[in-house]
This record gives sequence, structure tokens and C-alpha cells, in this order.
Amino acid sequence: MRIRDFIAMAVAGLIVFGAAGCKDKAAPGGKPAPGQQTRITIATAGTTGVFYAYGGALAAVISKYVPGTTVTAQATGGSVENMKLLGNKQVDLATTSADVAYNAFYNYKDSKYFKEKVEARALFNMYGEPLHILVRAESSIKGVSDLKGKRVVVGSPGSGTEMKSRVVLQMMGIEYKDFKPEFLSFGEGTEALKDKTVDAALLGVHYPAPAVVELSMHNSIRLLALSNSEIDKMVKGSSIFVKAVIPGRTYKGVDVDTPTVSVQCLVVGRADMSDEMAYNIVKTVFEHKDELNQMHSAFKEAILAEASNTVIPLHPGAIKYYKEKGVYKERK
Repeated sequence: MRIRDFIAMAVAGLIVFGAAGCKDKAAPGGKPAPGQQTRITIATAGTTGVFYAYGGALAAVISKYVPGTTVTAQATGGSVENMKLLGNKQVDLATTSADVAYNAFYNYKDSKYFKEKVEARALFNMYGEPLHILVRAESSIKGVSDLKGKRVVVGSPGSGTEMKSRVVLQMMGIEYKDFKPEFLSFGEGTEALKDKTVDAALLGVHYPAPAVVELSMHNSIRLLALSNSEIDKMVKGSSIFVKAVIPGRTYKGVDVDTPTVSVQCLVVGRADMSDEMAYNIVKTVFEHKDELNQMHSAFKEAILAEASNTVIPLHPGAIKYYKEKGVYKERK
């Protein structure tokens, strides 16, 4: 069986739509009564994003190797919605971006997206999420400043992409009032770009992004490069952003490297998840990395030595595993 077919079957069998929390009588991620399964839900993102496939792979591997545990991946609007679902105890795990996690845990009083603190705990860092700024190849848009007055996809409501789009553009001196924002998912955004109903699309996503791959196979596209001064401004202005490059030939027709900025992503769990379950999840991920790497290339970026350097506090169960492996460092 081809790897692609296996992933499709695994994700199709494990993804559900709509909220679904733990279904047994045990505490979230705790020990079920004899004969019962511990049922855990992980919030991911839209079906054309990397979070969706990543969460489906996690669900498959954790369900396979943690006895008495069934994990179900749930399609959502993305990072912001995921943290809200976690805070409302509608899910047990979530994929999210570092900027969203930081806002939900530390900066909620001043956040546009959260009204109260989300009691989440980090399990491990996933990968970097480079900002893609997509335009059609024939577009007159050459840089970020050219987005003024245009129709621009900024991400779906409740997504980390929308949060990043707003912050990045503001740091470049552009407000939403300066253009027509379109709040669309990755798949909807690339479809709109193809149909010429929008002029550009911003996507915060790991490469290769399925929606962008599909678009580039049948349409000529360009990725806008950020200048060194623009990158420096964002990196110096926020500890969340780091310099990044989308390699040339990641997408058909885009043969040169594209300088941009990136935000770290991570898997988080509810604070009331049992230490044992958090430990078992992290242990399973890193003891079965080869299998996960085969399911999605993004898992190759989850490096044990860097996994515990998270933007919000780690779960005690995760700390236990990292201490056993000698990679845990006390937070400053």
C-alpha cells in the first residue's frame, strides 16, 4: 500500500466534524474504568491544511500504541478556535501556533481573540509555519505594500493565519481598512485566487501546503519575498517571529527561495489531563518518530532536543519524559 493511500485511510477513519470531548467517565486522559476506552479528541484545522493531516497521523499512532486509548482528530477553523475549544473543555488536545497559544495563556486580557485565560499546557513543539504570500504569476503585486486597495485572503475566522496576517500587515504599516480582507480557509483562498475573485492570499502553513501544491499544479503562481528590512522589523518587533525560507521548487513554477518569517507550532493539552496520559502521548510521539515521519514530512521537524522549549508552560507529564531523556531545561 502506498504511503499516501495509508494516510488517506488513517485520516478518513479518524477525522470527525463537530465538537467531541472525552466519552468515558474518567478524567480527561485519565484511566478509564475496566473495559472502557479513554477517548481523546485533538482539534486540528481545515482539511487542506497541514494541521489536519498532522492531527490525523497523531491520532492514528497514539491510538495504536497507548493501550486503552482512542484518539479522534477533529477538523476546525484553526489555532484560535482550537484554543477556545480546549478552554471550553470540548477537546483534549490541540494543534496551535505559538502566537495564538501565547495570547490565550498570557495575553488574553489584551487579546482581540480571547476573553479569559485558556488553561492549556504544552506537550511538544511541532514545526515552523512560514508565511506564504501568494499571487498569480501575472499579478502586478510585487511586494507587501502593493496589497493596499486589493482583495486579500487573510485566513478563516478563528485561524492562526488570520491572527498572523493582521499582525504582519500592521507591522508593515497596513491596516485592514487599507484593503478588502477576505476571511477564507486555505482551500477557499487558493480557489478564489484561481478564480480571480481575490488578488492575493496569506497563508501561515508548513510547506509543502496541500492547497498551494494543488493550485500550482494547474495555475502559474508567485510567492512574494519579504525584504531583509521587513524581516528584521518583524523579528525585532516580536519574539514570536523568526527568519525563514520557503525553498525553491517546493511548488511548481516557484524555482527560487522565498525569504519570509515563520512562527513555531506546538501540540497542547488541557491542564487537567492526567500526568500519565501526557507522558504516554509525548513518549509515543518520540519513540515512533520514524513511523510518523513516513506519514507526514512535518514530523521530521519535531526534534527531541528542541521539543520542550515551548512558549507556554509544559504539562508535568511531558516534563517527566523530557527529564528522563535529559533534554528538559527549566523555564526562565
